[in-house]
Amino acid sequence: MIPKECKRLAEVDFPIAVVSKHSAREKSIRHGHPSTLHLWWARRPLAACRAMLLGLLLPDPCDPHCPTDFKKEARRILAPLPQALEPDDDGLRRSLLRFIGDFANWDLAANQMYLEASRSLVRAAHPEETPLVVDPFAGGGSIPLEALRIGCDAFASDLNPVACLILKVMLEDIPRHGPELAEELRRVGKEIKKAAEKELAAFYPKDPDGAKPIAYLWARTVKCESPNCGAEIPLMRSFWLCKKANRKRALKYKVVRNPALSQNDSLLKPAPSGRGQGEGSSHNCVGGARLLAMVTLRPGETGRHYRLPNAQDYQAVWKAELKLKSILDEWERGGKKGLCPVPDEPTPAGGGSGAGRAFSVQKYGMLQWGDLFTARQKVGLVKFRDVVAFIGSDDYAIKRLLACAFSRVAMSDMHCTRWNAVAEKMQHTFGRQALPIVWDFAEIVPTAEAPGNWRSGYELVTDVIKLSSPNSHAGQAQIADAVEFPGISESVDI
Repeated sequence: MIPKECKRLAEVDFPIAVVSKHSAREKSIRHGHPSTLHLWWARRPLAACRAMLLGLLLPDPCDPHCPTDFKKEARRILAPLPQALEPDDDGLRRSLLRFIGDFANWDLAANQMYLEASRSLVRAAHPEETPLVVDPFAGGGSIPLEALRIGCDAFASDLNPVACLILKVMLEDIPRHGPELAEELRRVGKEIKKAAEKELAAFYPKDPDGAKPIAYLWARTVKCESPNCGAEIPLMRSFWLCKKANRKRALKYKVVRNPALSQNDSLLKPAPSGRGQGEGSSHNCVGGARLLAMVTLRPGETGRHYRLPNAQDYQAVWKAELKLKSILDEWERGGKKGLCPVPDEPTPAGGGSGAGRAFSVQKYGMLQWGDLFTARQKVGLVKFRDVVAFIGSDDYAIKRLLACAFSRVAMSDMHCTRWNAVAEKMQHTFGRQALPIVWDFAEIVPTAEAPGNWRSGYELVTDVIKLSSPNSHAGQAQIADAVEFPGISESVDI
């Protein structure tokens, strides 16, 4: 056992430059990284958590109170690694710091040699009992996850239920079930996709030539308040649809006169007059949104194709509005039992500086979370929810994984997304830590083969499972108030 008088490694030195470099690199790692399981804004870098935990758990070899047995065992453990071992205590300290810095690299996080070395070092420093790491503000779970990776016991809690969902999946489900969980999720995910395609086919119709829509590009509109004008103006950042060097596509606007308006009225319209996206009824989309273009995939051809919208596209929107009305009417007739099918909780209030600027949607009339979705998006998500509930497994682990996959779809299938004309794909809402208004947005098709769809949602989750740390034992997570935290006692190591 490490004497209380013995300083820990982190108290005397730390490879901060190397760990900082690996922490910064983690932000660009997508597939398989635990951060892709579910969005959590305050997530801490795994590299920093892994390195600091080792620094706090291992004693300083140069401290006179450091156990001799630990120093002897540490040299044996580090010997097979690709780093030079020096004979004195100063050299052992440098070797341990080098190991901590190297192991902060995400590429080595699941490397069997480095994993076993880290766990062996922790056992050598704490031979009597496995160290217990407790985090009462666990959030996205970086600290307890890394505690499990290096062989500790972990207890985590958070007051936020979304955080607790993430913690349950990362600390309990994945370590307990292993890679088999990924295969089961993929099997159930495919069944859900097949059923959802049938349920939503009428709302995302194919073209007569067989082309399948993957995205609908919209722009919110305003009515010119100039006297004798009244023109409807789509608010667009750019007319570009595709900016790839070998094939550029863009909308070309045309100002036309609308005889239904006054003589001086005009309309900037890349699409025919018709129904737009609105709440509850059909209208000429003044103050709503206008469909600008369609993005499709043609059978037997590569790449995206673009076309102007037609009557069939607007008719599909109208069908979705009618379907949404029937869903809400049925809920009301049933006495409004349970949660509303469309989230009716208030959105964050914006205004002012700092976080107020980040959450600005209430200024534009989006007072409830349901207001962040078009009628068709609401219908699509409700249908997906029903299919998930019907097909989903009775296994709580699979249910939680499906919830994570569903959340990724909801994050993409809302009208705060953008169309990336360079990559020709939808950019999901939370490209930064904000919920801003987006004037021209991309409405994706959740069953299509394109980013933001249901398949990409559950495949990202399976990647996390497959690349998780092997042979980690399960931790424990629960919803708890840190003020009344049940896990803090003298037996907690960190």
